[in-house]
Amino acid sequence: MNTTTTATTAMSLTRNYYDVNRVVWADRTELADGLLRINRDEIDALVKPILAGVAEAGFELVAPGENTRIIHVLDTIQPMHKPEGNAYPGIIGPPTTTGSGATNLLRGFAVMESAPLPWESASASSGLLYPRDAIVDMTGPISEYSPFSHTNNLVICYSLVEGKSSAEYDAAIRQSAMRVADFLAGATEGARPDEVQHFSIDNAPDSLPKVVLVWQCQNQGVYANTLLYAHPIDNLVPTWLHPNEMLDGAVVSGNYVWPAFKVPTYLHANHPILLDLYRRHGVELDFRGVVFSRSHNPTHWHKERSASFCVKLARMLGADGLVMAWEGGGNAAVDAMLTIEYAEKLGIACSAITFEFGGKDGTEGDLLVDSVPEAIAIVSGGSIEKTISLPAVDRVVGGDVLRLNKESGGWFPRAADAVTFDTTTHIYCSGNQSGHSRLYGAAY
Repeated sequence: MNTTTTATTAMSLTRNYYDVNRVVWADRTELADGLLRINRDEIDALVKPILAGVAEAGFELVAPGENTRIIHVLDTIQPMHKPEGNAYPGIIGPPTTTGSGATNLLRGFAVMESAPLPWESASASSGLLYPRDAIVDMTGPISEYSPFSHTNNLVICYSLVEGKSSAEYDAAIRQSAMRVADFLAGATEGARPDEVQHFSIDNAPDSLPKVVLVWQCQNQGVYANTLLYAHPIDNLVPTWLHPNEMLDGAVVSGNYVWPAFKVPTYLHANHPILLDLYRRHGVELDFRGVVFSRSHNPTHWHKERSASFCVKLARMLGADGLVMAWEGGGNAAVDAMLTIEYAEKLGIACSAITFEFGGKDGTEGDLLVDSVPEAIAIVSGGSIEKTISLPAVDRVVGGDVLRLNKESGGWFPRAADAVTFDTTTHIYCSGNQSGHSRLYGAAY
């Protein structure tokens, strides 16, 4: 007979899922039988005071299968609401610990931000860290690159007032979109959910291997940031999070610089690796939580310090195995590989998910930005260096032209027209390393 662990976290979360199959404009906001009705005036009244003097907002509904392209995509949010307490703490309500009680989620529906953030010669839009145009096609050859071709989307299209700071634009857009997401999810109160799931990491048999997820996120300033309980993670010492904290929105994205690698808030709150570890918890493994840290540490010294802290926490949790995942490209990969190296040398088995380079046929040059001999269990998320062609579409949401190639002076093709890219950089979440992707590397 297996015994169970005596350690408990005293944190249990119930997620109530309400399916959204269709969304329409209506004279009142309500959810019934999979149909979400939204009153445009109600959500407009929510955002106006938040955006006053910074931006104006318009609203568009987009459904799966439409011949529609969404451009200038920033963050995408999972609408969820806690009848007692608050999801997305610090943005909605006080920054107090979340992850317990009940949370209502609109499943199959997302709130998406779209704005042409200014390209400036200074501040957050300078250098490589400027907001690149991010594209979602709801149908056609690139639709499967993004999970949001499968969701009904409320797109909030922002028209920006000139002369405001990057921080002002960023904060106003985030706050307004979160308010809308919380309000719409509030339509679930009193209704019967379509599915109920319970989340706790307590009471796994002692005989199971203990596994942690190390999750390292973008942090390079405004427009390239991640928030933990609404605060940027600039000086964060790696810390332990209960997985339920992430499920309740403790981690929020503020990253708009590399659309392919971006992890939107929706995927932090529905993290595919985290949810898969939960599915295996108590059966194949003992999921001991999330070691959370920043990636993109500024120097090798800082990277060594961060990696060592991550592994120390994993050892304190008794980890036998570690799943390494990160947001970003080259800089972040060094943080991740150092973490794998340190963990493996101390007897913790590691696996990781990463995109590849490799040129047009997947074999050219270095496939990974960085690697260490200890990294022997790598899952490929596919190559970002594939030429892709986007067809012409009937409808564009978010603007009339794409904003591309700032480094070479800018290129602004009509967004509705066909266009070919040498890489998938501009395709929203196409190189994402949180585990959502339908792309994979194939041997041949």
